[in-house]
Amino acid sequence: MNKKFLVLLMTMGLSIVACGKNDDFYNEDNGCGVGLEECASECDTAEDSLITADDEVLEVTVENENEDISFSILDDGKTVLEKLGEPASTTDDGDYHTSKYYNAGELTYSTEGDTTEIVEFKSFSDAWKTSKGITIGSTAEEIISAYGESGCEYDSEDGDHMISYTYTNGYSIYFTLNDNNEVICFQMCIGRG
Repeated sequence: MNKKFLVLLMTMGLSIVACGKNDDFYNEDNGCGVGLEECASECDTAEDSLITADDEVLEVTVENENEDISFSILDDGKTVLEKLGEPASTTDDGDYHTSKYYNAGELTYSTEGDTTEIVEFKSFSDAWKTSKGITIGSTAEEIISAYGESGCEYDSEDGDHMISYTYTNGYSIYFTLNDNNEVICFQMCIGRG
C-alpha cells in the first residue's frame, strides 16, 4: 500500500512540474485556429477580395518592445533567427522547421542551401504586436479599425472565430478571437493566400 501511495505522489509531482513548464505556446492545440498546413483563408480569395498594402514590409512587421526585437516576415530568414536568439525548442516537419520561443512567439521557416525563408510567425503573448498595434487582448473592433473592413470574418473548422486579411503579394494575417471577441493569437503567413 505504501509503495502505491509513493508512486502516486511521485506521478502527481511530475505532472505538476510538467504543467508548470508547459506554457500555452508549447501545446499542439494552442487556440490559434490556423495551422501551417491550413494557413489559407476559408473566405473567397478572388482577385477583387485581395488587399494591396501601402508598405508591404511594414504590413507584416511584428515588434516585441520588451526585448527590443522588430522584424518583418519578408526579411531574410537568417537575420530574423539571429534576432530571436536561441529557441526553447525546434521541430522539423519535412522542409519546414518550427522554432518556439520563451517569449511566446513561434517561427516556421524553410531552409534550402544558404537560403532561409520565413513561412509563418505566430504570437500567443501581448509582448508581441503588429505594426498596427494589434496584440493579444485587442478586440475585433480594434482589428477592423486598424486593418479595415475588407477582412474576412468566419469560424474555422475547429470552431475558432477568425478575422483574416489576404494580400496581393501572397501573404495573409490571421487573428483568432475568443468568445469575448478578443485576440488570443495572431499569425502572419507567406505564400498561403
